[in-house]
Amino acid sequence: MRIFILSVIWLIGCPLFAMENQPIFDAYKAEQGLSMNTVNDIVTDDQGFLWIATQAGLNRYDGKHFKLYQAGDHKGPTEKHIQKLFFGRKKQLWLLTKSDGLNLYQANTDTFIPFNESNSPLSNTGIIDLYQDSRGILWLATHDNGLIQYSPTENRILHHFLSSPNNKGLISNRLNLIFGDQFDRIWLVSDKGLSLIEPDNEIINFPQINSELGDSISSLEIGKSNTLWIGTKERGLYLFDIQTGALKPITAASQLENDTVTHLKKDKFGKLWIAVHGKGLARYSPQSNKLLYFDSAAEDKHSLNSVHVTSFAIDSEHQLWVGTRGGGLNKTYLEAESFGHISTGNFKDHPLENSNIRSIFRDHQQQLWIGTAAGLFQAHEDINREITGFSLFEVAGIQITDLFISFIREDEQKRFWVGTRGKGLFIFSPDKQSYTRYQYQVGNHNGLPSNYLYSLYFDDESRAWISTKDSGVARYIDEEQGFIQYKHDRNDPNSLSSNEITNLVQDSEGNFWFTSYDKGLSRLDKQGKFTHFNTQTESSIPNKHLMSIHQGGGDNLWISTNNGIFSFNTKSYETKLFSTDNGLIGNVAYLTLMDNKKNLWIGTASGLSMLNTHNLSIRNFTYIDGLQDNEFNFGAGFIDTDNRIYLGGINGFNHFFTSQLPKLSPPRQPLLETLTILNGSQSSISETQKVKITQEDKIKLSYQHDIFTLSFLTPALHRAKRLVYEYKMLGLHDSWLVANTDQTAQFTGLSSGNYAFLLRAKDIDGKYSPIRRLDIQVLAAPWLSWWAITLYVVAFITLFSLLYYSKLKKYNEQNLLLKEIEQSEQRLQLSLWGSGDEFWDWNIVDKQIVRTNVFLQYPEKEFRLHDTMQQCVHPDDLPNIMTETDACMKKGKDKFELTYRSKLTDGGWLWVLNRGQVILRDQLARPSRLAGTIKNIQSQKETETALRTLNQDLEKRVFSRTSELQKSNDELTETLEELKFTQGELIDKEKMATLGGLVASITHEINTPIGISVTAASHLHNSVEIFNQHYNEGEISQEEFEDYQIEVSDCSKLILTNLERASKLIQSFKKVSVDQSHEDVREFDLKSYLDEIFLSLNPMLSRTAHQYSYQCKDSIVIKSNPGAFYQIISNLINNSIVHAFPDGRSGELNLTVTCSNSGIEIIYQDNGCGMPEHVQEKIFSPFFTTKRGKGGSGLGMNIVYNLVTQVLEGEVELTSTIDNGSLFKISLPSSLLINSA
Repeated sequence: MRIFILSVIWLIGCPLFAMENQPIFDAYKAEQGLSMNTVNDIVTDDQGFLWIATQAGLNRYDGKHFKLYQAGDHKGPTEKHIQKLFFGRKKQLWLLTKSDGLNLYQANTDTFIPFNESNSPLSNTGIIDLYQDSRGILWLATHDNGLIQYSPTENRILHHFLSSPNNKGLISNRLNLIFGDQFDRIWLVSDKGLSLIEPDNEIINFPQINSELGDSISSLEIGKSNTLWIGTKERGLYLFDIQTGALKPITAASQLENDTVTHLKKDKFGKLWIAVHGKGLARYSPQSNKLLYFDSAAEDKHSLNSVHVTSFAIDSEHQLWVGTRGGGLNKTYLEAESFGHISTGNFKDHPLENSNIRSIFRDHQQQLWIGTAAGLFQAHEDINREITGFSLFEVAGIQITDLFISFIREDEQKRFWVGTRGKGLFIFSPDKQSYTRYQYQVGNHNGLPSNYLYSLYFDDESRAWISTKDSGVARYIDEEQGFIQYKHDRNDPNSLSSNEITNLVQDSEGNFWFTSYDKGLSRLDKQGKFTHFNTQTESSIPNKHLMSIHQGGGDNLWISTNNGIFSFNTKSYETKLFSTDNGLIGNVAYLTLMDNKKNLWIGTASGLSMLNTHNLSIRNFTYIDGLQDNEFNFGAGFIDTDNRIYLGGINGFNHFFTSQLPKLSPPRQPLLETLTILNGSQSSISETQKVKITQEDKIKLSYQHDIFTLSFLTPALHRAKRLVYEYKMLGLHDSWLVANTDQTAQFTGLSSGNYAFLLRAKDIDGKYSPIRRLDIQVLAAPWLSWWAITLYVVAFITLFSLLYYSKLKKYNEQNLLLKEIEQSEQRLQLSLWGSGDEFWDWNIVDKQIVRTNVFLQYPEKEFRLHDTMQQCVHPDDLPNIMTETDACMKKGKDKFELTYRSKLTDGGWLWVLNRGQVILRDQLARPSRLAGTIKNIQSQKETETALRTLNQDLEKRVFSRTSELQKSNDELTETLEELKFTQGELIDKEKMATLGGLVASITHEINTPIGISVTAASHLHNSVEIFNQHYNEGEISQEEFEDYQIEVSDCSKLILTNLERASKLIQSFKKVSVDQSHEDVREFDLKSYLDEIFLSLNPMLSRTAHQYSYQCKDSIVIKSNPGAFYQIISNLINNSIVHAFPDGRSGELNLTVTCSNSGIEIIYQDNGCGMPEHVQEKIFSPFFTTKRGKGGSGLGMNIVYNLVTQVLEGEVELTSTIDNGSLFKISLPSSLLINSA
């Protein structure tokens, strides 16, 4: 009851417990492997282990498993009740037991060495605290016997510090704690106050502090800039400046003045963690000068599970470990605060009422909005944008908590867009006081197509695009015109691939890309054409279940799926997939967000990944790093104006700066803990032998120990459960193998030899630890040793030699005979095989016949040669061969050669040549054995027949063909002459057509000056008549006479000018027409002749909308046919006018003539439509035209080619591309040049 009352009084007097950025505590108790739930002390060592002292033994924790060291075991400490632990710069772990002195842990043997009354000058009891300096000297604080300075290496007490009346010793022998700082200064707290022992053993007391605080000092911690934090009993918290001696009370922690501060621990952020006796944990921040308390509740993950804190420790991964009495061990990851987790439990007065975050946005008024699955909330923030609470956004006429918010955005007009799933779209005015609501209406094709909205996108023209769950995409026009809908139409390939569109983006070229959850990717180009991409299309993508899409660097899009995320190049359509196989924390990529540095944040169902899209490196984070949860929500991402990143999920949201996230170093080198051997000589498989191999680099195993298990671990107190181990046994494995989750590697039946076991750990970022190597030698069994094998080999060779020698002679004799027979048979077989002949051997006496390489049909049983002949020989050939066989059988002839047709297996007949010979005759000279061969001569017979037939047919055909050829030659000669005549006529007509066009143009051009001249002469004639009339009448004044003279002069000049122009045109036409109609070679100035040509062509060109120009240097004199130049240039220009500008637009025609040592180069080009390749290939062919039936003869460019190559002995080349015009390059030889300036 007294405790309850005190607790109530304390709660009334203390500040509110911390709500924002609450740390999450993990608890470790007896159920997780701890020896008991009361922890006396905790320390961490240099290998990364956490050591926990309890009353029931010593515990070691590696991040996954507890290992218990029990007293009574020959490897454990001398007593199970451990009061204090110390691990310092000497890298030695010391244990202070309750009643059996000190113990020193030996890491190489995993055992303990006692230091007590049995083997040292130290007492078993009375020591309450200890410290080891950098020299390895132990400083032992006692309850009432002062301070002992002890050397473990020398096993002697170096100095015993006691109180002294002359103030040169300790101020008291009753010590409470000992504390060493980074300068090896020893701080002592006794019942009389604070003392300091310098490295030279000088004792300094602090009368001012001791007079003010006395025996109330209860804890110490080193501060910044040579300061010392001092915790007290019911006096609060102080900061002592060691340099100046100033003692400053922390007024912000005045609530501690009624409590006892039992422990202090400073983290790397400078924050001070405070253990308050009987009341749990608090934290003081010097930066903000705030003191925060943390609740203690066993079921609350944001609090300790006990108010009785006994010890602190901060490990190398910046985790705070808290030992408690009755609550076991508690741990919180201090770096998790950088992720800024906000959820429903952060703010007591103004909490976020729903933790399922769906959208986050900050508007132009700097208001931060949080959209959830049950309403829209406004965040309360201080001037540093630190969130202090939330309030529900109230909208008249709407039950806001019923809204599942899918997106929140703001347009150029500062209108506030809120999309929902199931309740349609809200567009609020900039002041949020009024809104327009859009919902799906059946039959309204200009309305919102669905109430289930996924995302909102503003394109380059600030137009709003809304993707829906079941009705494609809608583009908003305005309040009057509504929406333009884009949907999937299975009957229209030029439509969206699906109606479930999750997201969209516009690329740098103005194309829109739509992601669907069931049908892949669609592109809408600026011409309104859709192109689809999925796993089955020619340009395929890795997955068709797409979620989000972002514009990356260059032409790359980044697209998330339910099986990873991939990059997609909009030009080449190349993709690259990223999944758990190459580094992602999870494959289901619900949330993606591209930050300002092109880092892609990927929230999955398994954690958070950050993909650097520049170098493709990946960092991963999980719940233990400070995430709201391992699962994130689609669309719940936002980048603030200060580059702070907001990511929402199923348990609130995180807000953080990328630069403040903790840097993850590679894992430590794994430790090989034990070698577990199954002894092959033992009958029970349970009988095993464990060997400690932590410090071993090489081991030997006997042949009986070929079944063994290696167990290993990496002390990683924060991320041990996220490490994956890979191993490889050199000499057995070629590649790395992934170890089991129990962190063991089993090997069975290794043959004798030398091996090397390699082990490495990999974290979730794919970083590898240094490799741990263990060389293993498996010894051979005695009967398999080298000397035993040598003996086996010698005995075997001896026995084998005797047996071999006895058999060898007999074998050689038999082998020689068999080899001769074999060689003879082999030669015969090879001969028959090579020739394809059949061999037969007939024993007439035994009535047996042997045939080899048979290809003819024979009776099943052959007894008489005559019967075989009757069945196998063609009836027409039988009389001829019977004569030969009778001569052999009856008349003593030894050899015969027969040609006949023999029957095949299919019933057909085959011509064969049968050669035979009598091998043996009996006493009556009758044949008893015959042998021979049968050869296939079918082809020879067929060839003979064919040759005879062919010879006869050939004679007939030669005569017939000779007649036909003579007739064809006559016809061809006549046709060739007609073709030459026709071609000449066509070319002449083409030239005359050109000349005719020239005449028509010149005629039209001459009509103008001549008409003007006629008009002027007529006017002059009338004026003369009038003047003469007036003159005869005597009515001419001086002024009228002068006007008459001026008029006569003007008309004369006008007539003269126009007649000179007509004369010049006629001369030019005459010169050009004469040159064209004659093929005479003469010398002429090319520049002047070009002037004449273009003067002649000007009437034709002036009637077109085209602009022309030509360039040629002066004084290029050549000797050639000038008409050819006119014909070439006029044909090129006419070709451009007729073919190059089918759309009627105005074009540019240019002719450039240059001269060099190699000759003359004429470049003619236009900027017309160009020619496709098939036209370019045929452009110089005769009669080829693209205007067939429209007046084109197809000879214009053929004439150009013939004139250039035959008349002028040059070359012509064509270069043309579609929409970029055509260029003709004409190269003429230098032999044409007479002079060139």
